Parts: sequence; structure tokens; C-alpha cells
Amino acid sequence: METKRFQKGDVIFKEGSFGRELYEIKSGSVAIFVGYGKPEERKLTELEAGRIFGEMALIEVYPRSATAVAVTDVEAEEVSVADMQRYFEAHPEKLMEIMRALSRRLRELTADYREVCGAIGEWKDVSDQGGKKGGKLMAALKKFADFFEPLKYVDYSNPMYIYSGYHVY
Repeated sequence: METKRFQKGDVIFKEGSFGRELYEIKSGSVAIFVGYGKPEERKLTELEAGRIFGEMALIEVYPRSATAVAVTDVEAEEVSVADMQRYFEAHPEKLMEIMRALSRRLRELTADYREVCGAIGEWKDVSDQGGKKGGKLMAALKKFADFFEPLKYVDYSNPMYIYSGYHVY
């Protein structure tokens, strides 16, 4: 485990990069973005001292699903895969925090999925009746489309990284 310091505006890690560490914020705040620096940039959340981010890199070997940026000057404890067991033995409550965060993300994605499916169902009903109202579907799809992008950084020569499809934070 190592203490890292980031200045306001520093990119801590980038969406699409590979990482094998998580961070616990000791002071300052960190924002999590998808599409960072692009017209479709969207801030997902802002985390304060005591919060963990980047944990998905320890759980699975896939590219980072978002970009983390220091909103203020930040001091964070970096926990690598090699340090993970020692860290969680010293801070067992952090395991529950991670599980709650992952559960919350899954609930949010499920709600988004249901909203899009509902809009598709309404559009299909209108289409089946010969109507031309598809605005609600298009609005729902546009709302979520900016979150998704094809994975372009897959290393097909390494079986651990083979993955096709879409990702979301």
C-alpha cells in the first residue's frame, strides 16, 4: 500500500486503461466520468474522503469503465492486488462498502434497462397500430446511448482480456 497525492484536475486513471489497484480517499474529492474530455462527457458521481474507487480492477481483469479525476487536491491510499488481502484484513468493513456500491450500480442499471424496455414496448405497440409515434423510445435510447461505446481496446492475443460487446460504469 502506498499513499498517492494528486493535484486538482489530475487524471488518476483513464477509461479504457488497465489497472490492478483501487484507491481509498484520505482527503479531497474525486469525480468519476464516462466519456471524459469528449462532447458526451458525463459525470457519474463525486466521492469524498473515506470512499473507495477503482475496485473493479481488483475484481476482474477488464479495462477501466470510467475516468477518475481529482476535483480538489487528493491524498489517497493505493491498494494493489498484492496488498489486497492485507488491506481487507485491516479494514474488513471496506468489503461491505464495495458490495453495497456494486449492488447500487446493478440496481441503477436494472432500472435503466426497464425504462428502455418499457419505451421499446410502447413504441412497438404504436408501430403495430400503424402509428408513427416513436419519440419516447428515441428519447429513452438517447438518454442511455451516450454511456455505451464499443470496446476498441481489446487485446485479442491475451485470452484473459478477450471480451466483445459494450460496457458501462
